[in-house]
This record gives sequence, C-alpha cells and structure tokens, in this order.
Amino acid sequence: MPATPQAEFFARPMYHVEVTGWPADLVRPADPIEQDVTAPAGARVQVWQVDPADPQAMAAPTGAGRLLDADAFDLRNSGNRTLSAPKRSWKFSLDGDANELAQMSTVNLKSMWNDPSQMREALVWRFFRDAQVPASRHTYARLRIDGDYLGLYSVIEEIDKPMLRQHFPGKPKGNLYKMYCGDLGPATLEHRVGAGGDDSGAQYSITGQNQTYRLLKSYSDAPDAAGFADLAQLVRVVNGVGMPGGPAAFSTDGYAAAVREILDVERLLRWAGVNVLVGAWDNYFATPANYFLYNSTRVPDEGDVVGKPYFTLVPWDYDNTLGMDYFTTRWQDTDLLDWAANTGGYWGHNAGNTAKRSRIPLVQNVLANRGFRRYYLDHVEHLLDTVFTVATVDRRLGLTGDPGLWQRVATSAYLESATPQGPPATGRQWANHEVYLNGFAQWELRHGETFANGIHHYVLMRYESARRRLAELRRDDPSGSSGASFPVAP
Repeated sequence: MPATPQAEFFARPMYHVEVTGWPADLVRPADPIEQDVTAPAGARVQVWQVDPADPQAMAAPTGAGRLLDADAFDLRNSGNRTLSAPKRSWKFSLDGDANELAQMSTVNLKSMWNDPSQMREALVWRFFRDAQVPASRHTYARLRIDGDYLGLYSVIEEIDKPMLRQHFPGKPKGNLYKMYCGDLGPATLEHRVGAGGDDSGAQYSITGQNQTYRLLKSYSDAPDAAGFADLAQLVRVVNGVGMPGGPAAFSTDGYAAAVREILDVERLLRWAGVNVLVGAWDNYFATPANYFLYNSTRVPDEGDVVGKPYFTLVPWDYDNTLGMDYFTTRWQDTDLLDWAANTGGYWGHNAGNTAKRSRIPLVQNVLANRGFRRYYLDHVEHLLDTVFTVATVDRRLGLTGDPGLWQRVATSAYLESATPQGPPATGRQWANHEVYLNGFAQWELRHGETFANGIHHYVLMRYESARRRLAELRRDDPSGSSGASFPVAP
C-alpha cells in the first residue's frame, strides 16, 4: 500500500486525544449515546503524537506534535458489548475538510473492554496485512475528556471511502454493506425466497432499526444501485441456485467460474485462513455478523454495481480472538474445514440449543470446491510456516526482549488504576495485575463467563491442532496442489 497520511498515522505507536468543553452528563451517561452528539460551543478535540512510555497521560501535551485542533466534531458511543459498559468505546466524526485527521473524518476509539491483554486486535490486524487482506489499520491512543483520564484505547481505521480507495484503486463507486444480527436473524448469506418465489433484493432490504443486511453507502450512480439486487445476486451464486446436481454442484468447475465472476475468492480464502487460526468467532463464523461486504464492480470507474457486481469481504471487530471465550468452547480446536461443528456451545449459550450449528454457506460452499479448498489449505500452511508461530507472536507481543506491543500498552494501561489490584478509575473490567498476567505473563483469566487464554498458549495449541488436521487433509489435497505462491503481491 503506498505511503499516505493515513498510513503514516497508523504507523505511529501512540496518540493523546484531548476533549474539552464536553457536557459532563455525556461523559459516562446512564444510557449510551447511540446517535451523534454535536459538540457544543467552546468544545474542542485535540490530538498529539506521544511516547508510549511517557507516564504523563493526566495532562495534555504541550508544544510541537499536535496533529489536530478542531471545534467542529460529533461524538457517540459505539460497539454492541461496550454501549453500556463502564468503559465505553467512542466514535469521533470531524466536520469539514479543515478538521480531518490524516485525511480521515472518522476516528474509532475502542475500549478493549473484553481483552485483558490490550493487544489482541493489534495482532490480528497485523495478520491480515501479512495475508494481503483489505482490512483496517490499528494503533493506540490515550483519551481524556475534560481532564478525566478515560484510559488506553485501540484506534481502528474506519471502513469508509478513504479506506476503500486505498484497497480498491480505481473502484470507488461501489456499494458498502455491513452485516448484523437483526430482524432477519444473523447475516448468514443464506438464500431467501419470498412469496411467489421472489428472491430479489427485497428479501434482504428489510427497513428499520434492526436491519440484518445494511447498505451503509452506495457510491454508485447506477439505476437501482441501492436496491440490494447485487447482494441477492451474490447470495444466489454462493448458494449454487439454479445449478444442477444439488450439493455436488459446489465441487464443479462451473460453480468455481460463477463464484470467481462475482467474488474476490482468493482474498476471501486468505481472510478465512487467518480467521480460523486466530479463533475469531464473532464475525462470519459463529454469530455470523460483524463483517462488511464491498461491491467494487468488475470494471474500474464504471460503478455498475447491479450489472457487473464484484464483492470482497472486509473484516471487522476482532477483540473476541486468540482465546477469548464465553461458551466453554476450545476455539483453538476448530476444524480447518468444518467450522460450524465447533459452534454448539455458542448456540447452547445464546439459544439454549446445543444441537444447533451456525450456517455459513460463504465458507462451507466455497471450501467444498477442490480448487478453492487447495488454495485455502496452501495459504493456511504458509501462515503456519511464517507468521502464525509462537516465536513470531511472542516477538510481536514484546515477550522476547525486543520492543513490541506490550511496551506500547503497559504504561497507559497501568495509569487507569492507582493500585495493582484495585478497580480502574476508567471502568475497565480488568485490574492492572490482570492486564500484566494476561498481557505479559500470559496466564489465563476468568471473570464470570468470560475466559481469556494467554495469547502465547492459545497460539501454541492452535498451531499444533492446525498442523495435525492439515496433515490429514493433505492425503487428498497435497501441499502446493493449488499452484499458488505466497505471500501474494500487495
């Protein structure tokens, strides 16, 4: 990816975000702020680059290094799990080109409420870069509002037009969908048929506050671009609608050709390899939700999202990874091909039905095709040979003597509490000692139903189980049988 102001911003290790003049009753409101609240007169937001080891988080930096000083901005709480949490996540919207931060008008500050290590998402976004998957970039920030230190936050790049322009050059006129659990249930991408056999976009475009398939933005000028016809077409293809042979159709060359025509399947398969290794169940896996689809169209600059659709899965929301669990499930043992087999605990917890399994045809049907499956397995093997190893992860965490993520987060995380065992003033659910134990010492922790493996030990177990299963699968799909070379070119 070329050097840009956004790339330079996310390459820096730590920022200080200072908000002043914000209404006191909106800092930790009893009810979450789900809609944008415009900053009142006199309010400001300022951003500085800072040294992660500098303990002076209780005061705004002075002098050089300020990147933003704006009085036109909106704030709201974000995230499903953190909307009402004592330590909220925040989304900043900056008004006007003059107020952009590194050419970005939206800044996501994620509280890392689930993650005692404070490092999981940073690792996963790095894995996606290793795999050349179009994904958000990540860094860290300290947040203060009116002198009150709210703690250490992940800064996650917003999936919007500037981000898409980076990953889809020449294709800025597409449709951007975000997937939820809503009125149609989870965003499974299963084929939907209404009265009279209607399987048009109307089956996915349910309006209201709880849309399952949500068209966030259509950048296209094509007629009926916002009618969900493109999504309906993708679903038909993925599910083999109209192809003879039933489930056997997924193994055919005809199915592979149809999928390639509408889906960037190699990027999907590389995403899948990372996803299954890091145990990311809260996306297009167990839930399935919390992911984006971008229809960039096949032809650059035309923007014909209906006539020439071409989709790419864009990942999102990766805090529940690398050993985070609430369902007594060993995500590190998920089968490389049959992901759904490991979701009984999830459905027992959420629906009282341990016999139920998640439905994910985008993964299951595509992996039923031998050519696609071989590409996927070869890429999984490449990850296991290179970046998904205990040695690489320990080095990136900063556990081997070289500076890593732990050295970036420790000071700012520790400043959230005055004592090792006491409750953090910021509302973070993990005490400083627990952050140390899970983040540096790599112990496992449990708070009620929340269980957190040490990342080191999760990777060790996942690596071993993936190697065993891969060896079994190589009997039918030998190593290198896809003919692909990894890593792929940027």
